Amino acid sequence: MALPPSARDIVQPYADNQTALTQEALAQLQKASAAGATDPERWRNAIADVAETLLALQVAMVEGADDYVTALLEEQGARILPGPGVDAEGFADMTDGGGSWLKNLVYAPISVAKAAPNIGVDEARRHADLVALSIVASGMQDAGRAAVTAAGVSFGANRYVRMLNGKTCARCAVLAGRVYKVSAFKRHDRCDCKNVPTVEDIADDWRTDPKAYFRSLSTEDQDRIFGEAGAQAIRDGADISQIVNAYEGVTTVTAYGREVQATTVGTTKRALFGGYEIRADGSLRKRTDAELEKRPGKRYRYAKAPRLLPDEIYALAEEFGWGREEILGQLRRFAYLLPW
Repeated sequence: MALPPSARDIVQPYADNQTALTQEALAQLQKASAAGATDPERWRNAIADVAETLLALQVAMVEGADDYVTALLEEQGARILPGPGVDAEGFADMTDGGGSWLKNLVYAPISVAKAAPNIGVDEARRHADLVALSIVASGMQDAGRAAVTAAGVSFGANRYVRMLNGKTCARCAVLAGRVYKVSAFKRHDRCDCKNVPTVEDIADDWRTDPKAYFRSLSTEDQDRIFGEAGAQAIRDGADISQIVNAYEGVTTVTAYGREVQATTVGTTKRALFGGYEIRADGSLRKRTDAELEKRPGKRYRYAKAPRLLPDEIYALAEEFGWGREEILGQLRRFAYLLPW
């Protein structure tokens, strides 16, 4: 289910404020970038000019975490333990995993030059700007989430729910609503997902729904975020997690007398597709030993049959004129439309 309206009334304004603070930090970065990100000395001086403002904005991301967490725990009817709360100043210049936020920012153009010494000036500047953008955005969001985690631990929250913040990537979308023990927040660069504190005995009542997020998007945004074929498969009833995960293992193989797009994800004996043939009626037949193979250096056996990607299924549908029932049968066969 989605967060109840009363909880969203607490979470959304807090998330909106953090987004505004992050945008202000990126505006400060733009000032520094205009001074020339390709010259290390000029860049260092430009960062020095905005450093005080950047640190103040990062501290502002942390301020209010105590009130935010206690309000959420009260809304859930959870017992709030007496705790010290967070020291906002202690989060200044913080990065996820340790190290100095501003130092990483200062060295952004140098890191690009070392990684790609032969690129031109314009390309070097573009790369340096992207690295710096990731450092600033991630540093702001990481500080905000770390403060919420710290406040949650202080006041007795031992779980958190992952909540999306506006339009997001497909990988984050399928994680929406998962309940985690308090731990490091799994994120990619510039991830702006939020951790909503909760407690173990009521965490399951605070889930958010990836399917609801998908339905909230326009068709154009569904196609952009999940890919045209992936989005169409989800609209046709495919499991959103199966679709997104499949694109983590894209490969091209020769099968059925042609080259086809397939995925390595879900093809081990322990997975649904890898362990079973899924018949048209949704019934399962366990794969025989002859249908499995051991691959060098791999622990588990894999299905010899390739698992086609949704793109390949829809391409074949267009080529052979398949109707909706045949398409659904193929999505089921390759374990995107689950048989239960």
